[in-house]
This record gives sequence, C-alpha cells and structure tokens, in this order.
Amino acid sequence: MGVEEIFRLVLLIGSVMIFIMSFILWFHPKGLFPNRVLGLLIFAWGYGVFIFAVQSRAFFISYPHLFGVGTALIFLFFPLMFMYIKTYLFKKYRKVSNLLIHLVPFFIFSISLSSFYFQSAANKADLIANGLPQWVRDIFYYGNIAIISLGVLYTILSFRIIDKFEHHSKIKLSKFQTKAIHWLKQFLIINAVLWAIGTSGVFIEMLGVDIPFDLFRVYYLGLTILTLWMSVFTIYKPDLFYATGGESEFDFKRIIRIKKSDKNKLINVSDDKRDAKIIINHLESEKPYLNSEMTLQNLADGSGMSKHRVSELLNIEIGLSFSEVINEYRIKEVIRLINDGVHEQHKILHLAELSGFNSKATFNRIFKKKTGKTPSQYIQDITG
Repeated sequence: MGVEEIFRLVLLIGSVMIFIMSFILWFHPKGLFPNRVLGLLIFAWGYGVFIFAVQSRAFFISYPHLFGVGTALIFLFFPLMFMYIKTYLFKKYRKVSNLLIHLVPFFIFSISLSSFYFQSAANKADLIANGLPQWVRDIFYYGNIAIISLGVLYTILSFRIIDKFEHHSKIKLSKFQTKAIHWLKQFLIINAVLWAIGTSGVFIEMLGVDIPFDLFRVYYLGLTILTLWMSVFTIYKPDLFYATGGESEFDFKRIIRIKKSDKNKLINVSDDKRDAKIIINHLESEKPYLNSEMTLQNLADGSGMSKHRVSELLNIEIGLSFSEVINEYRIKEVIRLINDGVHEQHKILHLAELSGFNSKATFNRIFKKKTGKTPSQYIQDITG
C-alpha cells in the first residue's frame, strides 16, 4: 500500500469517527441546543473529509448524486461554528429560528444548482464525464469566493461574541466559565488557521500556481485531527461541552422562589421596587453566583449600588440574607444540571462546584434544606 492509499485510509477512518462523534453530540446529553448545533457542524466536517478521501471523476460518475453536495455543506462550516459559540455562551439565542438566517448562503447555493441536481443520474454522470456546463463551473467558482468571505466574516463575529461574554459582566468569571472561554478560543483559532490553509489552496488552484504539496490535504487532515481532539475532550473533559448559559433575557416581571420566613413562598417583585428588580435582574442574567468567591461587594458593584443598599434590599424587600439568596440560586443551578442529565457523567460534587459551591458539607446541608432530600435521593426520585 502506497503513501496515497494510506493517507486516504486515514481520512476515511477519521470521517467515520467524525460521524460517530456528531451523533454522540446530537443525542447525548439530551436537550442541549449548542451540542446539537456542534453535532451538525461536525457531521458537515465528516462528510467533507469523506468526499475528499474518495473523490475522483470515476467516483462521481458512479455516484453522481453526491457531486457538489460536499461544496454545499462547506457553506455551513462557519455559520454553524458561530452559532455553536453564540448558543453555548448565551441562552437567549438557543432557538432554531435564530439559526435559520445563517443558513441562507447554503440554501442559495443549493437552489442555484437545482437544475443540475434534479437531473437523472445518467444525465449527471454524462455531464461529469464529458465536461460540466459553463454555468455550473461559474456557480462553483463564485461559490468558492463566497465560502472564503463567509469564513472571514464569521471568524470575526465569533471572536466578537466571545469578547462580549468575557467583558459583559463586572463580576469575575467563574473557573468553569474561564475554562470554557479558553476552550472556545482554542477551537476558533485552530479553525481559523485551518481555514487560512484551505483558502490558500483555493487561491492557488484559481491562479493555476504549482506548489510541491496539496494544501487541501493539509486542511482535511487537520480537520480530522481537530475532531479527534474534540472527541478526546468529550471523554476526559466532558464538562466543557455543557453550555455556560452566560446570559438570559432581561425579565423584570420574573417570579423567583425565595424564603420570606420559615416557609418557602413565591414573591413577585412589583414594579415599584425598582432597586430590588435591578439586583434580581443582575443575578438572573449575569449569574455571578457561579463564582465561588463571590462577595456582597461583587453584587453591589454589578448592580451599581452601595454595599449597604444591597444588603438592605435583600433583607427588607426580599427577606433573605446575601448568603441565603446566593445559595438559592446555586441550588437552582445544581437542579438544572441534574435535570439536564449532567450528573450521568459527573459526581454530584462536581455539579456543586460548577454551581458555585466550594464546600461539600455546605452544599449537602443547603440542598436538603431547600428540597427536603439529599442529592442522591433527589436524583433517584427523578430517574425513577
């Protein structure tokens, strides 16, 4: 077996692993919108690697319906990457409707080739064998230019959305959020480097310049390695694939569960309690309680009030001390992670740490106080 055959075999094996990875991200853990976006992105990567490994005129003559599909899917690479990062960091964007607008270039390219796609297999095979019409070659030519432009545009947008998350809050990011940002930046930088290599290959091909090696091979091999690297992370660092939920919609009429006396009650923060609404909005949208080192001064800085004023509002308007309010939110976060199935990959103590607790004893005591059950009993009840 020669070097060429070995290289193609490596890419084929890599594409199979990429497809498996995409299905894992789509179905497990269930209900995580960012992971489904990433699953779609990785599926598109896998198809691109597969087509590059097997592509030849003989292959497309045998399977003419696959011709051009790989190029169409490349239109999804950077829009899906951008939407993954955006929905990973910001909860309010986790809707299919927010995704569709970014798929417009993919649909335009696909529709423009519909006259070719909808022909019979025999007709398409004949065109591939004897030469594509000029209009088809033009679509691929301008399509390549559009793909390069999308790569540049969405790389810039992706860096900006990360920067927005990093500097949106006056409260220091939690350790988990800091790790997540570091992971996303690595992911984006590697993508950008690979894209620059692939783009250089396109320009060299357009200009007809001869170089001693194929840049597209470097690109698709790098894409395969990147996906396998991500696979390792899902095994050894799976917590990085759980979205941070960094920002939620501002909702001044939100009803939160807080403790007024010895019994839990639902208290609606009315419109005349403006300052209390500001504090609650800050807690709901910024989630500063995820930082285990959060202090009353941090909350005061984040809400733009004095430390004394914040303490007064918490005790009089809400009826809880600072630590009680923060623990309420931290318990809510632990319960959310359990309901999302995160406990299936991690010990409950890790979920507590992600939610801002830095003491096992404190977490267990407060969890039982708020729910009436130990964490293990709670998990057992919801799982049956």
